[in-house]
Amino acid sequence: MNYMLPKLECLIIEERKYMLQEVKGKEEQESTMSSVSAYYNGKTVLITGATGFMGKVLVEKLLRSSPEVKAVYILVRPKAGQSMQERVANMLKCKVFDRVREDCPNFHEKIKPINAELTQPKLAISAEDEEELLTRVNIVFHCAATVRFDEPLKHALQLNAMGTQRLLELARQMQNLEAFIHISTAYANYPNAGMTSEDLMVCQGKAFEPWALYSTMVSCSKSKPVAPCFVLNGYDLLIICFRWLDESIIQDITPKLLGDWPNTYTYTKALSEYLIQQEKGNLNIAIIRPSIVGASWHEPFPGWIDSFNGTSGIFVAAGKGILRTVIANNEAVADMIPVDVAINLTLAAGWYTAVHRPKNMLVYNCTTGGINPFFWGEMGKV
Repeated sequence: MNYMLPKLECLIIEERKYMLQEVKGKEEQESTMSSVSAYYNGKTVLITGATGFMGKVLVEKLLRSSPEVKAVYILVRPKAGQSMQERVANMLKCKVFDRVREDCPNFHEKIKPINAELTQPKLAISAEDEEELLTRVNIVFHCAATVRFDEPLKHALQLNAMGTQRLLELARQMQNLEAFIHISTAYANYPNAGMTSEDLMVCQGKAFEPWALYSTMVSCSKSKPVAPCFVLNGYDLLIICFRWLDESIIQDITPKLLGDWPNTYTYTKALSEYLIQQEKGNLNIAIIRPSIVGASWHEPFPGWIDSFNGTSGIFVAAGKGILRTVIANNEAVADMIPVDVAINLTLAAGWYTAVHRPKNMLVYNCTTGGINPFFWGEMGKV
């Protein structure tokens, strides 16, 4: 039996090596998590879309994990008869903030609301507020967007694309900015699935070339506009044309402009990514592309959600017995990602972008379909 001892010793040694590697991996992971949390301490952060689903979780996580964060500016507009102050007050009453409220009862003092409107020139920010942002902000998280699939193209363009452009213009003037993080969607490049990153840039750029957009508009317009001198990029041409086209023509040309994009949401999100590539200048930018964002996995507590967007509406309607049948492909992947996973990635990407300053703009795909697919045909079993 002695001849087996060397083999046994080898196994023990290998097991010890594995355990040491596992411990080292956990230590490195904890070190990275600590670095991310520590980075935001003492920083001033600007967040758009803070009153939305992902925005709330981002604000909560930031204040809870980095309690020494200096300030969190949030851009908020009056809406549905509510003033900016009323909307912020209602947001802070949300259950998602219960955990941070217990840890730090005065957390709200670090939240600095700014009256703003992304669809207006210069974001409709007052000169005093603009000066404050330009001199203090260290990192920007751009979460604001209309996520309606059936949003009229003009309005989706104003918020998702023009809003991003205006925020970029503001960010380029910020004196102490370290990173700009843009929340996009995994479906922004739906027509280009399976392409390499190099092909993706070229293909997406061609979609917004001036002649392609101009020829589409001319073919749908009742009166042929004067051919412009294409010193403009495709996006500028699109905006100029939308100013003289009436709503009926915009509605008529929308399907041709969308092309292979399934809706105005994904189209304008793709356009906003194109804008960032074209106008980022010297900014350190990263793009986060989550898939279908759903209820929280762990943080601030399991199962939190505040809307019926995405798949949550289907789950609720089916659970209540209201929705009994759905037309769907049973073998299609319902690529869902918990909101806290997407937000953790967003904060980690902000840290990495600011600290490591990658030479190229990084795009983070936050999805589950490739490694742990959930199919629409399984919906009835949930």
